[in-house]
Amino acid sequence: MKPESDFQKVVNRSRDNPFFEGPDEDDQDYDSGSEDGDEGDDEEGAQDPREKKSLKRRFLCFSVKLGLAGFVFLCLVTCYYYMQVTSSRLDSAQKWETPAVVYSRPLELTLDQNLTFDQILNELSLLKYRKTDNPKNPGEFSYNKAKTKLVVVRRPFDFPDGFEEKRPLFIEFERGHISAIRDAATGEDLVYVRMDPVLLDRISPNGEEDRLVISIREVPEKLIKTLIQVEDRDFYNHHGVNPWAIMRAMLANLKAGRAVQGGSTLTQQLVKNYFLSREKSFDRKVRELFMSLAVDARYDKNTILEMYLNEIYLGHGDTDIYGFGLASYFYFGIPVSELSWDQAALLVGMVKGPSLYDPRRHPENALNRRNLVLRLMRDKGELSEEEYQLYSNKPLGVIDRKALRVMKVPGYMSFVKNELYDRLGRDWLDHKNLEIFTSLDPQAQQAADGAVRKVIPELIRRTGKKDLETAMVVSNWRVGEIMALVASRDPSYPGMNRVTSAKRQIGSLVKPAAYLTAFEHGWHLGSAVHDAELTVKLESGQEWKPRNFDHKFKGWIPLYQGFAESRNIPMVRVGMNAGIPNVVRTLNLLGVKEEIEPVPSVLLGSVAMTPFEVNQMYTTLASEGLYRPLSAVRYVRSGGTEVIYDRHAAMDSRQVLDPPSVYLAIYGMTIVTKQGTAKSVGSKYPGMVLAGKTGTSNGSRDSWFSGFDNNTLVTAWVGNDDNTPSGLTGATGALRLYDDFLTRFRPVSLELAQPDKIVFVNFNQDGYIMGDDCTDVRHYVRLPARSDTIRSDQFISCGGDGGDFGDAGLDSLY
Repeated sequence: MKPESDFQKVVNRSRDNPFFEGPDEDDQDYDSGSEDGDEGDDEEGAQDPREKKSLKRRFLCFSVKLGLAGFVFLCLVTCYYYMQVTSSRLDSAQKWETPAVVYSRPLELTLDQNLTFDQILNELSLLKYRKTDNPKNPGEFSYNKAKTKLVVVRRPFDFPDGFEEKRPLFIEFERGHISAIRDAATGEDLVYVRMDPVLLDRISPNGEEDRLVISIREVPEKLIKTLIQVEDRDFYNHHGVNPWAIMRAMLANLKAGRAVQGGSTLTQQLVKNYFLSREKSFDRKVRELFMSLAVDARYDKNTILEMYLNEIYLGHGDTDIYGFGLASYFYFGIPVSELSWDQAALLVGMVKGPSLYDPRRHPENALNRRNLVLRLMRDKGELSEEEYQLYSNKPLGVIDRKALRVMKVPGYMSFVKNELYDRLGRDWLDHKNLEIFTSLDPQAQQAADGAVRKVIPELIRRTGKKDLETAMVVSNWRVGEIMALVASRDPSYPGMNRVTSAKRQIGSLVKPAAYLTAFEHGWHLGSAVHDAELTVKLESGQEWKPRNFDHKFKGWIPLYQGFAESRNIPMVRVGMNAGIPNVVRTLNLLGVKEEIEPVPSVLLGSVAMTPFEVNQMYTTLASEGLYRPLSAVRYVRSGGTEVIYDRHAAMDSRQVLDPPSVYLAIYGMTIVTKQGTAKSVGSKYPGMVLAGKTGTSNGSRDSWFSGFDNNTLVTAWVGNDDNTPSGLTGATGALRLYDDFLTRFRPVSLELAQPDKIVFVNFNQDGYIMGDDCTDVRHYVRLPARSDTIRSDQFISCGGDGGDFGDAGLDSLY
């Protein structure tokens, strides 16, 4: 048998080798044997050179394939990693550090409400509703020249207690007040309508970013179409990255010699803004591509679009503005759902360069960019030529930057934050997507702000006290809610909140509580009190001689006169008779939480309180002894669905005082506004019942007033922070704030519900009650009294002449 040549050996060995690819040129030139026919000159066991080359070739092929497999595996692992990173971040409970959104109370329309046409129009202005000739979209309204008919399309709004749909309303007015409310579409008569609330503020956890998260359901189709047409025409067709767009951009940029076009998809822009830093590097670009693929694989297109709409940077206000939801408010003062074509075009155009196309700083750039976007939409067929001309000829229509916050209410917001701290704990802002629904009444707040801005400068000019300060709190005493709050003479200044921090002596504001205590111990409004010099011996052995403000004495006077004129000596006599510890107990029941030393000076207001504490005390008085803790927060919702605080569920209300005695104290305060120290206000509203009390601390350091009508209670303080004399009494300082407030926020006459045990009787000048058989009442005054505290020895017969009774004629006023 012929022995195998070396070449044949190699071939035979290679048939079973999976890496054998056939002989190469070197193999073909190989000399198959020696001249003498021997197997070769190599030593036995030596490796053939051709075999060495074949092994190298096989190893190289194996390495290449292994490298390719490793590269594919690495790509898969990288994609999986970025998929998990993006999923983890975007699926977290909070996608963004979203500011807490704060809303006012919603305006409630009813037929029996004392709302005027102008008040409703003002509310629509605060809500940024737009006057049009033919209102048909949410946020639009119209009215006739006579101001007797109003058509308004209410915006939809999701309240914690239920969703309110979009609704067209037809409202009629008679003599300036609501006379009918109907559904403008169906003609159905309505007895109650709730408008959407005013957006007041946003509280950012980090103080840097600001956004208003929106759902894609809220975004008008025109905005989505414009965004896709301008930024990513193939959005619904690519997989997060568009290679053709990148190539087009590269060619355009090379041709122009500079960056004139971008190839990033919306998904890439989202990834760049949300996950990555602004550094420009190859590594960041690679990560952007991988993460864009991962995001597109993980989420549907609408979810990606919604995230983009909430994430994109669109300018800078007090903080950075992120997302179309907030940008719509920031530039136009309206929800994103109400954007018109020209407004949508401006916002989309700003995506390319929020600073370059800022409509406030660079209006010409913004206008040109907006019209370019509108032209693209015309060319796309989304706008007709007529529509294009209409929208491109419109002005930018951007609101004043300060109008993003409907009103600056730093004092009120300070109170809200403190209340949330108390109710939800120090980490209350850690809750996700917070919505805070407050009781702030925008019109009451405007009235309080206006009163302060007008009156305080006038008082400064009159007194020469340049550092004069003030605090004012307005509440709805029927429900115990704070409606408005002013913390300083500059209502927009975010400094010290004097409503909650300025603890000052309250002076005669304490007297209603002291007289209330006396009514529970047998005193009556018509009881006679001796207004004469008085010396009180204190426990220390010292003597105290109280004085009236006018340093005069009037002798025997009826209690209601001493109450109305805020005379000190009658108060001390009555209060000491009722018992100072009893007066202190009444103050505590009314809501004063701090410990009060039961000394005689308490009867003249030596106790120090903040304006808020005074308002709480008078709220309990106005409610006839029903204590409700004052609050500014109604609801707090987290994540759009979970109500984490409900004031109505948490409210602790309880009857703390006997209604008949409180009724008599309120009645006394109505006399204060008719013929007492606050008669300057009462005289302006002759057919109206108001209740109130002035207060002046020792040395005229503090000027106070608390007053209320059928719904609204106002407490005002004027003084100096350093506790030096203000030169003002309650009547010449704080009362003027109340007076001006009423001109802006017209009062509703107080309706006093007469409790059981209250009867109206005739008192003579000596404080005795005349029997029903008395027919000549010219010399007597008719006043309410507690039937269960009238003693038999307080009656006298009608035989004698009662004489004149001081301020006769009260019976004709009530």
